[in-house]
Amino acid sequence: MQDLVLNATTRTDNGSAACRRMRHKGMLPGVMYGHGQQRSITLIYHDFTQVLHKMHAEHAVVKCKVDNDELDVLIKAVQRNCVSHDIVHVDFLIVDLDEVVSVAVPLEVLGEADGVKNHGGVLDLLRRDVVVACKARDIPVSIRVDVSALKIHDMLTVGALPVMPGITYSLTAETPLITVAAPTLHEEVAPGAAAAEGAPAEPEVITAKKPAEEGEEAAKKKE
Repeated sequence: MQDLVLNATTRTDNGSAACRRMRHKGMLPGVMYGHGQQRSITLIYHDFTQVLHKMHAEHAVVKCKVDNDELDVLIKAVQRNCVSHDIVHVDFLIVDLDEVVSVAVPLEVLGEADGVKNHGGVLDLLRRDVVVACKARDIPVSIRVDVSALKIHDMLTVGALPVMPGITYSLTAETPLITVAAPTLHEEVAPGAAAAEGAPAEPEVITAKKPAEEGEEAAKKKE
């Protein structure tokens, strides 16, 4: 965490118009709060994205130098443009490294499920992260889960996640996280059979005479 440092300055210009002007100049508006403080700040957009890249996650604790202060902050929320996906605003929570915080940690899938490898199933991630409670200094980068033993219709739940010292999972043990769905079967029909099924039945020719009717007419002629 010591290597991840952000530099920011306190800003007095607030409002949508002011934030748009900042973004056009390559700056990123943000806010930090907690421990009796609340500050509106400005960061350099490129520097913040570089820190995110190094963290491999958006929710983590970093050092933030604001004017003459150096604070430990948790990246609490990263807001993105719904079209371009560019970051437009960031929220920081000021923390003490020994206080317990609640944060979403991404799941990292290891191995290839048996149901996928040997039976053509599909691995289905029902959740991509789990909420944990731990000290701010102990937030894991990810929660690793081995799915190798999962067969078709098997379900991996929170209760199967690894036990980690100082880490408590906030979701119930029965909460489903990952499953293996059965493969979709497409029945193949032989071309001849398909043609026979698709061909319409021959219509009955109502003008044709039945054998019994033909016999009756012949008898009348003889009379």
